[in-house]
Formats: sequence, C-alpha cells, structure tokens
Amino acid sequence: MNKPFTTRRILAVLAIIIGCWLLYPLVFGSRKVREPEEVYIRLDAPPVNLNVFLGAGHAPSSYITKQIFHTLGDLDPITQELKPLLVTSIPVVRQVQEGPRKGNFAYDFAIIPEAVWDNGTPVTAEDVAFTLKTIMHPDLSIPYKSYLDQLSAMEIDPSDPKKFTIYFQSFYMLTLQALCGTPILPAYHYDARQRLTQVPLADFLDTSKTKMLSADPNLDAFEKEFGDPRFVNDPNSVIGSGPYRLQVMNDQGAVLVKKTAWWGEKVWDKYPMLQAYPKKLVYKVVSDDLAMENQMNGGQLDLIGGSINPAKFLEWKEVDSLKAKFDFFAKGFVQYNRWLVNHKNPVLADPMVRQALTHLVDYDYLINQVLRGLAQRIASPMVPNKPFYHKSLPLPDFNIEKARTLLNTAGWTDSDGDGILEKDWNGQKQKLSFKLLVPIPNKSNELISASLKENCRQAGIELQLVSQDMGTVLTDTKIGNFDSALLGVTSNNGLIDYSQRLHSKNMVPAGDNRSNYASAEADRLIDAIRTEPDETKRNQYYLQLQELLAKDLPEIPLFAPLQRTIFSRKLDPSASSELRPGYYEQFSKMRED
Repeated sequence: MNKPFTTRRILAVLAIIIGCWLLYPLVFGSRKVREPEEVYIRLDAPPVNLNVFLGAGHAPSSYITKQIFHTLGDLDPITQELKPLLVTSIPVVRQVQEGPRKGNFAYDFAIIPEAVWDNGTPVTAEDVAFTLKTIMHPDLSIPYKSYLDQLSAMEIDPSDPKKFTIYFQSFYMLTLQALCGTPILPAYHYDARQRLTQVPLADFLDTSKTKMLSADPNLDAFEKEFGDPRFVNDPNSVIGSGPYRLQVMNDQGAVLVKKTAWWGEKVWDKYPMLQAYPKKLVYKVVSDDLAMENQMNGGQLDLIGGSINPAKFLEWKEVDSLKAKFDFFAKGFVQYNRWLVNHKNPVLADPMVRQALTHLVDYDYLINQVLRGLAQRIASPMVPNKPFYHKSLPLPDFNIEKARTLLNTAGWTDSDGDGILEKDWNGQKQKLSFKLLVPIPNKSNELISASLKENCRQAGIELQLVSQDMGTVLTDTKIGNFDSALLGVTSNNGLIDYSQRLHSKNMVPAGDNRSNYASAEADRLIDAIRTEPDETKRNQYYLQLQELLAKDLPEIPLFAPLQRTIFSRKLDPSASSELRPGYYEQFSKMRED
C-alpha cells in the first residue's frame, strides 16, 4: 500500500528541486569564458612601424596597431557588417535640410561614456578632432587624407564632449566606412604641446589657408614631433584606447599585454566588438616552412595567416598529428596579386611593352603549380567575387611569340644577336632590360619571379631579379625607386575606391599611386565611382574603368588567392573570419571541452 506524502517528504522533494534549480546554471548554463593566457600568432614579416598614420599600409604592423588603437567602428568577423567599437552606434547618414550647412551630408556620433585613455582621462570628441587635424596636416603624407577630401566641418555638442557631428560637402560612397575605420589618437599624448589644439579644424579644411599652415612654425614642429621614432616602437609612447599595450617589438615580432582594469571590460556585453580575452598576444615572425611545422607540432603557434606555402598547406592538412591540433581553412578572397610596373621607367612607359608582358606570364603554372589550385585568375585589379567585377573582360594568354611580335612592332629588335632586344634611344642603344623587386622570404614569390625571368628571357627581355624584404619593397615602391615589383593588394570589404592607388593626384610619395599612372579618363571614372549613389550607374563606371585599365596596364593582374588560415583546435572557432587575416585574435577563447 502506497504511503501518503508526509510534510517531511514534501519538504525533501522541494529541497531537491530547489537545489537542482540553483545548480543548473553552474552545470549547464553559460559558463565563464576560459581566457587563454597567451595566444601565439604567426606573422610572415616583422612589424616595422606602429605609428598608425605614418606606418599605414604595412599589414603586419596594422594587425598589431589594431589591438592598441581603436577606431569608431569595425567589421563584424562573421556578418562583415559595420559595428560600434568606440562609439555607441553606427550612424545613418542624413542630409542637412536647412541652415548654413544645408545640402551637406551629416554623421552623428557619440563616444561610449566609459571610454578612457590610459591616463584615466575620457576619450572625447576633441581627440577625434585632433586625429582629423593630423590627417589633414598639409605636410604629412597620410593615405587617409584622400578618403576625407570632402570633409567640410565638425561640430562638438557643447553639452556633451563625447557627442559630435561630422559634415561632408558631397556624397562619397565610403565616407561612413572611412570615418569608422580611422584610428583615434589621444591628443594629450601625441600633441602634448597642444600645437594642433590651438588651430581650428576649419583652417585645415580651408584650401586657401594651406600655405599659411605650411609656414606655421607650430605645425612644422608638430610634423617633426609626430615623426619621432619613439612613436614607431617605444612601449611607453605607442598609446591608444584599445585593450592591449605594447611590451616589446623587434625583428622577431611583437608582444602585446592586456591592460589591467581596461575600461572596455565593463561594457563589452553591450558592445561585443570590444571583447578581448587573451591576456597576452605574442606575434612571431615565422617565414621558414620547417620552422613553422616544428612550432605547430610543439604548440608554439595558435593562429597562422599571411602568406602560407600552398603546397605545405595542403600537405600539412593531411598529416594526422597536425589535423588533430589544427583546422585548415581556404576560403574567401581578401587580396589579389599583381606585377606592378612604374610608368616613369622609360622602357615600361611604352604601352606595347606592358601589353607584351601580359603574354609572358604563365598563368596556368602560377595557379596550378605555385598556388596548387588555391587561386583564381583575374582580368582586372580586384578580387573576382565583387558584384561589379568585369566577368567578360578577356584574359591575356601565355604566348611568348605574341609578346615578341608586340615588342618588334614597338621597335625592339636583337640587332647584335646577344638574345636581348634593343632600340635606338636618343641616338644611343637601349637594352630591353629592367628590374623586378621580389619580396622575400616567400616561396611563391621566388617561383613566380623565376618563371617570369625565364619567360622574359625567351622573349628577348632581361629581367633582373632583386630580392628584398617586404618592408624595403614597400619603401622603394612608395618613393618610386623601382622598375617593377611583385606585390599583393588587400581587398576592402564592399566597394572599392581606386583614388588612392590609381588617381593622378595621388602619385607617390604623397599618395599611393605607385605605378605613377596618369590618365584623365581614369581620373574621371574614379571620381564618378566615388560620388555616384546609384548602384547601377556606379557598377557601369566600374566596368568602364576595368576596360581602360586592361588597356593602359598600370599593373598586370595575376591572380586572387584563396585566404589560407590555420587555426588551433584548442581555441573556439568563433574567432575565425573570412576577413583578413582570417581571424580576430582578440576574440580568442578556449574551446569548450
């Protein structure tokens, strides 16, 4: 016979239920994130300059500065949407309907209230204003400048120093992305003598005052101070609002240490892009395949991106010991590779010579042998997954005879029988010879350059290979000290603005037009793309520009490689991304068992 429930039994059952209810979150609920002590990140070249504006464009350096200096917003690693980082929300552009700024395009921002600098002072709109003044300084060559050339004004809310509005005279397709992607500097540190603080931003935006500003001794002094080497790699001088501070930087890499009581930890539940779990980020330069494999096996590398030997990538993917420790990803196009040619070189200034070079590239060899199928041919300077990529543009064929015919038509012949073509040049014999800068150490670049050298030799061209580290190649091409070079181009998410790289107003060293390409028609199309709000019309301009570039050849597009990334299985894969370099290292956390 069943015994009736007694009061004691009922209380016992209730105690068990309550106990389970209390224990459930601890056992099954959201667990505390396991923060890794250290995450080891591979670099394929050493960082060279952590001055975010004077060192812009160097990938290894930019990966490190991203953890030190915050921008207003950043791209979500998964959705690739712009999300708030230093501000409370990403604004929607509005066109001013009345008042003195009628017709301007306005962007309203509010810096996160908790955001502070390392000295405890708040991050304010004045820091944003200082950053904009630095960019617009007439005597500083800063690539960001071309993205902000329609900047007309900035207003700071008199009742809240963290709120501000930035105005632009006309529509520009990348304004919001450019604003949100600009690193914000602490004025108290980078302008300790308040040299720029004393000058209104409006003066920097007034072209009639450019000469006056250039002659201002205060601005001249700031230019020298801002270029001080201590801002390149001194742990006590490289300071931002991000979660990490620099501990050391040298030829072997860099070490970043998470700040204690960093302000972002208080609010990253509300602003997830602020999350930063590892206590230390160790960036290690590893360029040798054997060293990389040994360090992977020894647990000395966790995140591996950059340039990875395609053959080794596929080989390691099948090694049991490595498969157990790492995930191997080959996805997304984040860059394309090019043969950059300097139009100021007298030989390469000839368009028929440049056309001939397109037929001296063994594209099948590059993609199938060098890249092991992990790449795609391209006909224009962009990755092929863009909706405005010119799919019907003809691809040049590898044809040495066709190249030689073009060269002969251009007046290049082998009159002395030495195998190298020559041409009468102002009464003197000019050999068809020029140099190719080859970034090393990089196995793919070595194979590509060797193939180009041999193909050129068969066509009667002496191609002299000059092997240099990436930093030197970037420096030499930036100052125009080169004939041609093998270089990759990082592809931005979304729309592409060719102004910095191909517009005649942005020739090096002031801009980044390293080919010294000048075309009035290209300038017109580039400007039209920048300012056209209608997607259909803008895409048509993109197609026309690609057709023109295929004829003028400021560079010879080679291929777009799939991004290759190796990701430690001890880390949660949520930190991986199709965006370069394949991961957001600050999001790294231990994988749940």
